[in-house]
Amino acid sequence: MKKLLILGLAASCLLSWTSRAAEAFAPDAEGYIRHWLVLAPIRLGEGDSGSEAVFRAQIRDEANLRPKAGDKVSVRGKEFTWQTMTATTNYFDFNAVLKTINDAAAGYAVTYVESETDQPDVVLAVASNDQGRIYFNGVDIYLWSEPRTLMLDAPDKGKVTLKKGINVFVFKVVNEQNAWQGSMRLLDKSGAPLKNVKIKLAP
Repeated sequence: MKKLLILGLAASCLLSWTSRAAEAFAPDAEGYIRHWLVLAPIRLGEGDSGSEAVFRAQIRDEANLRPKAGDKVSVRGKEFTWQTMTATTNYFDFNAVLKTINDAAAGYAVTYVESETDQPDVVLAVASNDQGRIYFNGVDIYLWSEPRTLMLDAPDKGKVTLKKGINVFVFKVVNEQNAWQGSMRLLDKSGAPLKNVKIKLAP
């Protein structure tokens, strides 16, 4: 059963690994976040569909992930390393970075949004290919459980309140087959790209 939740709070893509975790960035001109820490590809359990896997934690306590570049995680005996990633367009593509097609896999993208003030009614707009899940400051706020293509400006929108200081977004994207992508942007209540925020790659 398809499930889409944003709990009232609340052409190809080229990407590159970077090591600029200490720097601060701005969202792009349309409010898209292009700077992430990523961990992938984590193979799904045998027999798992993406629609099942998105409900399961591939990493212990995934809602509260707070990685920095170089941190290592062991999943079912395999070691993974958190890397920084910069997208050159308004969505990120795990396969483009990994340079392989990764079917039946999950990946995590984490970003730290620093706000100058408390900002209520921030619009969070999300897209994923396939399933997606987002945790905001440790709270499960968004879930899409069906396979789909990436649709920018799809009706996957809800509101969150950014607190003054660091806010953490954990974006899990599950790929069933072929393309494996995600997109997230921040808008103010008028629909304009959010200002007065910085994107960081370390907590």
